Amino acid sequence: MEEKEAAVKTFSFLVVTIGIYLFLWQVISARADLPVYYYGRLIELLGIGLFVALALHTPMRFAEMGIVTSRKTLFRSLALGGAIALFVFCALAAVSKMLYGNFSFSWHVRGDISRVTYFLVAPLQEILAKSAMYYSFELCFGKEHPTLTVLMSAAVFGIFHVVYGIRMMLLAMALTLLTGWMFRRVRCVWGCALAHFALGFLPACFGFA
Repeated sequence: MEEKEAAVKTFSFLVVTIGIYLFLWQVISARADLPVYYYGRLIELLGIGLFVALALHTPMRFAEMGIVTSRKTLFRSLALGGAIALFVFCALAAVSKMLYGNFSFSWHVRGDISRVTYFLVAPLQEILAKSAMYYSFELCFGKEHPTLTVLMSAAVFGIFHVVYGIRMMLLAMALTLLTGWMFRRVRCVWGCALAHFALGFLPACFGFA
């Protein structure tokens, strides 16, 4: 009974969080032409609110949320995330070589402040996507439906990127599908954060918008 009550509360918190975000997006965009950076921070602020609501009203288990893990699990997660990051780097280097004829790479990327703070943004977003959303859907659907949990987490994460356009929504969904697979394989959020950082930051370093 306790698990069912937690699932109902969790689903309610998710729906309310999505509703608040879409409402605020419509109100703010109708009255001001703000850079998308601010909507990104709004996503994170609401995600933190969801995390706090879960902490106060549901039995949060930090090990299951992938935040606190054993050293072995942490190492496996970081190794998996590192392997994906290395693959992304090599793939981008190869594409850069083919398109530009040389190896073009720089840590000094152009863009808004989110580029500068991305090493903090990526882990925060993964905590919200996995330790809040994924964990919430897992409570709703049960652990016997992991694929549905991954798909719903990807869909919600994509919805939160609606202000960036359809292309970014689809990319956000694809990213969440990948990190969702990682999270299912190794129950740790930190390797997911490493892969998220690589996929979100490295393309700009090679000159890809």
